[in-house]
Amino acid sequence: MSLAIGAISALCVSATGQTLPDVAIVAAASNTANEQTNTRFTDPRDKLMGTGLFNSVTIISTTPFGGGRIPTLEELQQYRAVLVWSNDSHRDSVALGNVLADYVDAGGGVVHAVFGNTSTVAARQLLGRWQDEAYYLIPPASGWQGTEAPGRSMGQILVDNHPIMEGVHSFFAFGYIVQGLGPWGAFRPNTREVVPGATKVALWDDGATLVVVGPNPRVVELGMHPVSSDVNALGYWDAATDGARLMANALLYAMQPTGCAADFTTSSDPNDPSYGVPDGVLDQSDFFYFLDQFVAGNLAVADLSGSTDPNDPGYGNPDGVLDASDLFYYLDLFALGCP
Repeated sequence: MSLAIGAISALCVSATGQTLPDVAIVAAASNTANEQTNTRFTDPRDKLMGTGLFNSVTIISTTPFGGGRIPTLEELQQYRAVLVWSNDSHRDSVALGNVLADYVDAGGGVVHAVFGNTSTVAARQLLGRWQDEAYYLIPPASGWQGTEAPGRSMGQILVDNHPIMEGVHSFFAFGYIVQGLGPWGAFRPNTREVVPGATKVALWDDGATLVVVGPNPRVVELGMHPVSSDVNALGYWDAATDGARLMANALLYAMQPTGCAADFTTSSDPNDPSYGVPDGVLDQSDFFYFLDQFVAGNLAVADLSGSTDPNDPGYGNPDGVLDASDLFYYLDLFALGCP
């Protein structure tokens, strides 16, 4: 309880400026000589920046063309999280899978999207440690499916108040028929299976997986292709819907600060884009954000503990009920601070 009292005192005096995170796109989005001008790279970048939730979004092409390369762990560690997908071959799928697994182990967040998590072509997958040690959530090489016009939309939300779904009110992707190929667009996983321990957060309207999180919260998979209808109005996600916020939230969720479980937000203002975005610093904003979620009954955020006693097995284990145990457990976390 003394930790909680100390935390309350700290809340009265601490303050910080806003620090938005740096993230990267690590993708084989297109065989191009210049990924910095190719719209299949720049469209997702611009959509993410447009959310106001990031300081920067760097593009790293992993194709064998132009400036494509496999980034080093040291390079990846400049970013809090990375968005990964393929629509062409990676320069080296084994090396990329190895370094991304190393990156997760070192505290980075990885969001993997279609077609990287669905392709049956080995060169477009994440191999090496990523596959050998089962960092994936959707069974690899399971294939993808398209749809006919008009397309597919977001369906059931399986986890109420999940942070990845914050501000995601609509999501739609266009579909059409390609002669000789069949349904095309609204690309999503063929399989509805996920690995043991993974949690489906949201589905497409036909039941296909849209969002799944792992037992390791630093790995998120999206059953969507990141490029929007601003590039291809026939088969990609509708830029008038909330695909950008969905991708942004997935990145933010995957970058949860290691050893800083009490860091929830940068701003205490629900109208600020950085509300709900961790910044690695504990201050009044985090406390008031927690109170907001507690009062709103948001179990996904505020249900932290079944006991106030550190010697009780229920301490630090959510019990499906919001009560004083959750409040005092949060204050204990706050007192521990950020590393």
